[in-house]
This record gives sequence, C-alpha cells and structure tokens, in this order.
Amino acid sequence: MLGLGVASLSAVPTALRTARAGASFLDGLLVGTAVLLPLVTLALILSRAAGRGFRGIVGAGGERLAVLRVALWIGVAFPVLAALAALLKATTHHRGLAGATFGVLGLAGVAAAALVTQRLVALGDRLAARGVRPWLLAVAGTAIGVVPLVAAFAPLAAHAASTTGDPGAAVRAAIVDGAIALVATALVSSVDLGAAVGRVAGIAGVPLAALVLMTATARIESFPPLGQAVRAGGGLAATLFSALEQWTDRDGDGMGSHFGGLDCDEGDPTRYHGAPETPGDGIDQDCSDVAHEGAAPLPARAVAGSPAGAQTTAAAAAPPAAASGAAPAAPAGATTAAHVRAASTPAARDEGGAVVPAVLTKTIAPAGTTPASPAPAAAPARPDVLLVTLDTVRADHTSAYGYGRDTSPRLAELAARGVLFERAYAVSSETQRAISPLVTGRRLNRAARDRREWPTLLPENDTLAERMKRAGYLTAAVSSFTWISQERGFDQGFDRFETVYGDAHPEREATGHLAVEKAIALLEGVAQRTQPIFLWLHLFDAHERYLAHPGIRFGAGRTAAYDGEIAYVDRQLGALLDAVARGPRAGRTAIIVHGSQGEGLGEHGPVGHGVELYEEAIRVPLVIALPGAAPGRYPHPVSTVDIAPTVLDVGGAEATAVEGASLAAIATGAERAPRGPVFARTARRAAVIDGQLKLLVIERKRKRQDRVLLFDLGSDPRETRDLSGERRFEADLGRLREKLSAFESPSQ
Repeated sequence: MLGLGVASLSAVPTALRTARAGASFLDGLLVGTAVLLPLVTLALILSRAAGRGFRGIVGAGGERLAVLRVALWIGVAFPVLAALAALLKATTHHRGLAGATFGVLGLAGVAAAALVTQRLVALGDRLAARGVRPWLLAVAGTAIGVVPLVAAFAPLAAHAASTTGDPGAAVRAAIVDGAIALVATALVSSVDLGAAVGRVAGIAGVPLAALVLMTATARIESFPPLGQAVRAGGGLAATLFSALEQWTDRDGDGMGSHFGGLDCDEGDPTRYHGAPETPGDGIDQDCSDVAHEGAAPLPARAVAGSPAGAQTTAAAAAPPAAASGAAPAAPAGATTAAHVRAASTPAARDEGGAVVPAVLTKTIAPAGTTPASPAPAAAPARPDVLLVTLDTVRADHTSAYGYGRDTSPRLAELAARGVLFERAYAVSSETQRAISPLVTGRRLNRAARDRREWPTLLPENDTLAERMKRAGYLTAAVSSFTWISQERGFDQGFDRFETVYGDAHPEREATGHLAVEKAIALLEGVAQRTQPIFLWLHLFDAHERYLAHPGIRFGAGRTAAYDGEIAYVDRQLGALLDAVARGPRAGRTAIIVHGSQGEGLGEHGPVGHGVELYEEAIRVPLVIALPGAAPGRYPHPVSTVDIAPTVLDVGGAEATAVEGASLAAIATGAERAPRGPVFARTARRAAVIDGQLKLLVIERKRKRQDRVLLFDLGSDPRETRDLSGERRFEADLGRLREKLSAFESPSQ
C-alpha cells in the first residue's frame, strides 16, 4: 500500500508528459504507477531492512531523523540545481564554462540547502514537543521534500515532451523522476502505520496492487498508442517501459509487439511500424494494414521536421536529369569517360568583368554518345554556387555509395545528375582541421589562427568568401555549430552570416530543418538579383550525439541511430534542393555537397572521430553538380582541401596561395586521369593515400618508434591486413614515407 502511494506520486511527471503527448493524464498516471510499483516496493522493502540494522547501531528513533534530514536535503537542493542548470543552458553554449560555473555555484546551492534543511528539522522537533501529531509532520515533510521537485520538473516536462527523441531531455526527465521517487521512498520508509491502519493496508495492499497492474496492462494492450505517448517524453517510467517493450522484440528489428510496441509480426524482422514499403509485393511491411500494390510510391511527401512547405522524397524519385533526357550515372565502380566538345575560344569575361574559367565554357557528352546526340544545355557564365557541408557523414553509410540502407536518396538523386567522387577523403577526422580549409582555403596548421583548441581564425586570412565577394558574388552562410561563429572569425567576407544554435542546441536538439529554413530564406531574398550568390550551408546533425527523428527508424543500436541521423540530414538536403529547383535560378546553380569527416563505429576499436584516420573516419561523400555538365563518377582519390579551389574556379575568383586543386574539370568530364596523393592528419596520426595504397603513421610519445601501417585498399578496403612488413612492398613503403615527409615539411 505504501508502494502504491509512492509510485502514484512518482508517476505524476509521467502523467503530465503523457498528456502533452496526446493521451490522457489518468492513463499516464495508471501506466506510470504500474511500471514504477515493483521498483518502489522493492526499494521500500530494502530500506526498511536497512533501517532495522541501522536501529541496532544507533538506537531507536535516530535513523528517522537522519533519513528525514537526507530526504529533505535532496528535496530542497534539487530544485536549486535544476534552476541553475536551466539558467546556464539558456545563457551559454560553452560547455566548459557552463560546467565550471555549475560546479562552483551548485556547491554553494547544496550547502545553502543543507542549512535550510537543518532549520526545517529543528522546527519539526519543536512542533513535535508541543504535541503536533507525528503523521502531520510526516505529511508536511513529504510535501516540502517532493513538491519543489514536481515544481522544478514542470519546465523539464514541457521541454521533454516537445523534443521527442532528444536523449538529453529523456535523461534529465529520468533524473527528476528518480529524485522524486527517492525522496518519497525515504520519507515513507520512516513512517510507522498505526495497528488498525496497518491491518487494513496488509489486507488490501496486494489485491489493489494486482488490480492496478492488470488494469494498466489491459489498457496498454488495447490501445498501443498509449505506450508511444508514455515513452514520448522520456523519464524513469518511460525507460522501464521501453525495456519491457524491447524484451518482447524476438525478431531483432528493434521494435516489440507488446507494452506499446507496434511490431505486427515478431517472426519477420522486415515488418514493423515504420519499415520501408516495397510497392507491388502485396506485403504490409510498415504494419499500416495497407499492402501497397501501386507500381511506385508517391514522388514526394511532407516530412516532419522539414521546413514549412518543403517536400522531400522517401525514396529517390526520378531525378531532374533523367526527366530531361540526360544519361544516368554509371554503375558503381565504373569510370565514365567523356568527350569534350566545342569551346576553342579563350576565356571570356561576364557582365561583371570577372574571368569565366575555360572549363565552364565547354559542354560534355557522356561516353558512348554520337556527335549527333543533343548536348546538355550550355552552362551559365557565372553560376550561383551552393556549398553544403554534411558534418560527420561517412561515405559508406550513404545509399549514394551503395549502402544497404536507404539513408540518402536525395544525395543519390543529386549524384545521378552530377559527378560522384568515389574516393573523397577529408583532410582530418578532427572537426577543427576538417572545417577550416573550407573557410580559409588552407589547412588549419597553415592558416592564421590563435592557439586555442577551438581556434579563432584571424583577419590575416584571405578567406574564400572574401575572394568570391571580390569576384562579384553575394556571399552568405548558415552555421549550425557553435564554433562556426562570428566570434571565431568565420563570418569574414560574408555579406550575411546566419546561425541556428541560438534557437536549438546542436549537441542536444535537431537543427537541420532550422538551418535549411534560413538558407531557403536567403536564396529567396536574392532570387531577383542579377548578381550570383555563393551560399555555404553547414548541417551538423549527424555529429554525435544521435537523436531519433519522426518517420526514420533503422532498428536498434548505435549504427542504426547514426544511419537515422544521416537520413534526417538527407531529408533537409532534399528540402533545400527542392527549393532551388522551384526557384528562378535553378538552371544556373552549381551544387557541391560533401562530408566534413567520417565516424568510427567500432571497426578499429574507437567510436566517434577526431583521433583515427582509418577509412571510416576520413572517407566522405562528395558530389558536384555543375550546370550543363553530364553525370558521371570519378574513381580516384581526391581531398576535401580541393573544395575551396573548386568553388573559386567555378566562380571565376582568384585562387593564389590556396591549397589543393580545383575539381571543376573533373566535374565537367574534361579530366578523368588520376591525380597525386592525398593527405590527412590528426594530432597524432598522419596518412597518405596514393592510388590503392594507404600509409598510416601512428605517432607515439616519449621517443618511442612510430607505428607504421600499409594497406592495399583495392584488396583490403576494411584495412584489416598490414602489409608494411612484407618485402614486396618495401619500395612502396619508402616512397609513401617520403611523400608524407615532404608534405609535412615546413617549406610546404
């Protein structure tokens, strides 16, 4: 009976979240009580057993005062800490500063709560001495200990319910729930029921608890959406409820068939709520009670989380290039040669006086076409340039690069009308080293910057935006990450520099749809201008931590969550591409989409990025679609350091003292030959990729000899076999080490 009381009180936050998610408050209270009841009852039994032992040491009565003080202390201190955390979250995005401030001020708040608690206990002692009944004091103590927790929980409940899938909100809600349950259990465990009340409770407690459990189970099984609503805002009850649902997942598809699970076939891992449908097979994969018999799905649909009015495809619809008769992309692994036609005239100048690169005055026909075949439309003299950076997206987890899960249909659609670079490598797996060349045109160690871990780019840099601006471009950027900010020098040269991290925290909430909304607004604002525009859009969402997104589910586990983030980012990319296609400048927009760096998922031990330089950490997607150019694939290694000179080449801007080489000739089909080696580096790793060979150097401290690894990526793409000790590769090993040393010499 005491357990029912504590569980009911602890379930109030769950009921509030459930009501906000669309179900009823009473349903949420019933289910929350049922889920928490076994846990709370066990805690009460253990606390009473511990209390009996404690009484044997300190004597009767001593433990009650101690328990009361601790419980009240928690109840008073927690709202203070919650308010401080909310204030810091609202006023700073710097985790180090926020953590240090919370540590200092939080300690002061806990100490102040201890003084308040001592005064409250002393007041209770005086009231008891004057004849106030003990149960009244117990009720008052419970109210003082628990009500502030519930009051502090209210804003967290609202936030958790409005950010479905945010693990940070779910964890915070679980902490609040646990604190309420802990305080209430501690207070109740110190209360003695009278003899008469104890007899009634002993008789009615078990039947009443069984009734609550059976009623809640029946309600959940008859109305599965209630389970979804309970889990929507997170919290302790939601966590336990999710564990029960996963316990019923027997086919391993990440969704159970009971406790609110929507799996309609526990014997088939391809059938569950939200599974992709195969049109025309007569099977209801997504458990919607509708077997999709049509020849093809609808081409587009509104997607939750996309900008207002944006339409994105769930599977790659027919790309515009195909609709206009352009040749499709070559099969995976094939090299599409091209014939260059026309353009024997020298480089021209456009109406703004800027030089138009000769490579953009040529039209390219795919291999195998005859001279009589119609050529693609001529490229505009000065195209708009749209550069999209997909933070932490690795190539082999995108469907554009043949991944088994359909994570990136919109990127694949763009690749079908552009050139896909099969072996593009990031300059580093560290975010700082990977991003800065896009802004300065030079690797981080060769750019003007301060010496902080997250450096400020100094005004001495001649940035990409400044060069494009001098070439006559309007320049704009949209940043989703707190480091890519005006304060750190990233706005240098941009006419407009927009951020979204003031509206949503990029490491706790989805920001992609907000960034795309601002990018579309920028494009619409200059649609009627005669000047071309250079727009850089940075999408951060695939960067850890991984969130769940409505309508996207690839199963359970870290890899599935990462794939879901890629799919979400691809949706946002699709919304942007749709907006460009609808606009008046669609035929004059050059689009470059690339990953900043990859992400390790345990293939070589570590997870995440920033340390290793294995393929999963640095091989990224890169697609370039230039107006008037034919589609194709380029199979040789290139680097993301080549992106800045490519943008400058396409825009006819000056590119002196910029590292890398333009990829524009490859993107038009004028060049297909392999280039020189590409390089990557982190703080203690260096790599060089030359053809199919890859040298990886792992630097060691204290003058220990560096570890050198050599891989043949053609026969060993997963880098499982080190060839550095084999005699037949001695010459290759020496050659690659010389190239790496030359690249890292101060003169380079």
